[in-house]
Amino acid sequence: MQKYLPARDESQDVLHDLYVQLRKRDVDPRDIENPPAYLMRMATNLAIDTLRRHNRNPLEFADPADLADMPDTEGRSVTPEQISADRQRLAIVGRAIDDLPPRCRDAFLLCKRDHLSPGETADILGISRNMVEKHLRHALKHCRTVLARHEN
Repeated sequence: MQKYLPARDESQDVLHDLYVQLRKRDVDPRDIENPPAYLMRMATNLAIDTLRRHNRNPLEFADPADLADMPDTEGRSVTPEQISADRQRLAIVGRAIDDLPPRCRDAFLLCKRDHLSPGETADILGISRNMVEKHLRHALKHCRTVLARHEN
């Protein structure tokens, strides 16, 4: 893992994710032709996924005040009121996501938070790509409904 992820914390996160994936899949080592190669392939794929996430989200803000210096889409500065309102909306959406059925929530988070494709998500969850897309439609509809209910 150090080859792909030189940061020690990231490598440890990938190893943890590998363990979680193995537990989810309930893999019997006797069913695997070459267990070391299988583990290495899974770990490599998880490391690559981590790198993809970092490349897609290179900006991380440690302090919300940093957002005030950034212009919005129309070139205006973001106000503290907007930041507060956005935080409230995020909290509402977060609770809506928490309310989703477990498989639906997992599919949604892998695609939207972790930026994986429906195909990659299907492989991780052991379900079809069509089922992932169905979960995404359900999750998005649920989040929109909950958010609309709170905004009206």
